[in-house]
Amino acid sequence: AEQERIFGDQMREIERVILLTTLDSLWMDHLDAMDDVRDGIGLQSYAQRNPVTEFKIAASDAFDEMIEDIRENTVRRILSVRPRMQIKRTEEREMTAGAPDRTVKKKPIVKKAKVGPNDPCPCGSGQKYKKCCGRPGAGNN
Repeated sequence: AEQERIFGDQMREIERVILLTTLDSLWMDHLDAMDDVRDGIGLQSYAQRNPVTEFKIAASDAFDEMIEDIRENTVRRILSVRPRMQIKRTEEREMTAGAPDRTVKKKPIVKKAKVGPNDPCPCGSGQKYKKCCGRPGAGNN
């Protein structure tokens, strides 16, 4: 039941991504085609046809063709998807529990606190850092 839920969620996400990418691509192609129709629609007046009516017909046909292409491409791409099963970290740990640990643990880097100009000098003189070791030309520790 959990696998069905996981794959169901994955499948919904895959369907959404495929539909949106297909829609985006074909919509851009449709807009380019409509620009071409608009550029050539003026020639319809030479054929004694109303250019506005002819443009509406051509636009409607192009839109219907785009919708059909979206349906076909989306279904084709969804059917070509092969879902991969994700291994959860707990299952992965269980599988490698018997294996020796080959990772080298690194020691954390300890960052020294920066001494401010009005803080006591770390050399132990009791003066402010800016009056002691922090002074320009002083041998900074």
